[in-house]
Amino acid sequence: MPEGPFLEVVGLTKVYRGGWGLHDVNLTLPSGTIAALGGPNGSGKSTFLRCVAGLARSEGEVRLDGELLGTAPGPREAIGYLPQSVAMPEASTIGEVLDFFAALRRADRRDLPLPERFVRPDHDRIGELSGGQRHRVALAVALLGHPKLLLLDEPVANLDEEGRAAFWRMLRRLRDDEGVTSVVSSPSPSELRGVADRAIHLDDGRLHRQEDLTTPGDVTDIAPHPDTGADLEACS
Repeated sequence: MPEGPFLEVVGLTKVYRGGWGLHDVNLTLPSGTIAALGGPNGSGKSTFLRCVAGLARSEGEVRLDGELLGTAPGPREAIGYLPQSVAMPEASTIGEVLDFFAALRRADRRDLPLPERFVRPDHDRIGELSGGQRHRVALAVALLGHPKLLLLDEPVANLDEEGRAAFWRMLRRLRDDEGVTSVVSSPSPSELRGVADRAIHLDDGRLHRQEDLTTPGDVTDIAPHPDTGADLEACS
């Protein structure tokens, strides 16, 4: 895994009316890391991802590959973000949605790093899709333009078993082949066992602890599990 910080978060603080959202969070991740972001409901996981993505005002600094986010568009274009709740126009087709976001990101959607048939055909309308199928479209949007940092808020919550296996395989491939860094939130970090390199635990808006999951003996909430062996192509 490459050395040196790729994502640097310094003193990240977000105050909501009535109390803290995040309190003085400091974190560094090297390039090519999959980090599992865990913590109880209300611990600040979604707020952390939104602040790093630049979608919520906050105090502190976020640097990507040494560049301060918010001072130039370049670093922001290197981020792919998936919110926990995804809203898309019901009357639009999948192709129209992907084309729209591809144009915004100046990306070629034909170059998406997803297996064939991961999303439904272009002519299918959003309003006709199940929750899991919509989530697959949202994942495709987050991956447009080959971002170097993925911020994913419960990305497999609505996927079936085959979809989950395909998604985790894709995330590992992006890490290993392209050095993509991912921060993936889950209410149950065990969801990422055998996938993540590091566990980040938030509690009450504070960084509670971190664990290096590549070192034997350091794993607590996340433990290796047998590979499912599911085929990436079997996700139609």
